[in-house]
Amino acid sequence: MDPATIRRMFAFARAEEELISGFDLPPEAFIPLILSLRSGGDWSYAAGEIRSVSVVEKNTVYDEERKAGTTGEAVFLIIGPEIVEEEGAVRRLEKCGEEETRLLVTRPYCVKARGDRIIRADVDPDTMEIRVRELENRELIFTGSAAYGLAHEMEHMAGGPISGIGFYEFTYRRIG
Repeated sequence: MDPATIRRMFAFARAEEELISGFDLPPEAFIPLILSLRSGGDWSYAAGEIRSVSVVEKNTVYDEERKAGTTGEAVFLIIGPEIVEEEGAVRRLEKCGEEETRLLVTRPYCVKARGDRIIRADVDPDTMEIRVRELENRELIFTGSAAYGLAHEMEHMAGGPISGIGFYEFTYRRIG
């Protein structure tokens, strides 16, 4: 790795540390947010009194004329998360890092989540900025992929494995 890249990595880590210190929260509470920003996806952390989860919503703006667009991300860090309402049931295949293959699971289509504190990070690929702010609202409603991701991470924080039907229970059927 070249020295310039290493310097950028250290500068980025310093900026993360400064950002985190401005929120008066234990640094570990930010682990899911940092993982979502660096690696993508939804993450959770639970140890001692700290429980936090990150949920990613993606939004693509595409210009048909120019044939170009941008996918931005809103990453929500929920401190002390709880799901207060669920609606619907969606069967889907889901892959968890702990499992070798995907599982068939049932997740709610819509969830209302509440947290002690909620921090939002907006990732803008055009400006290459990550804008971070704490929300006044302590409740959020997620649908679709974000709802599935939150339900998945809450299952992790409950301490058990992700439950579902193993992929090898599927069967192939050739048609045509």
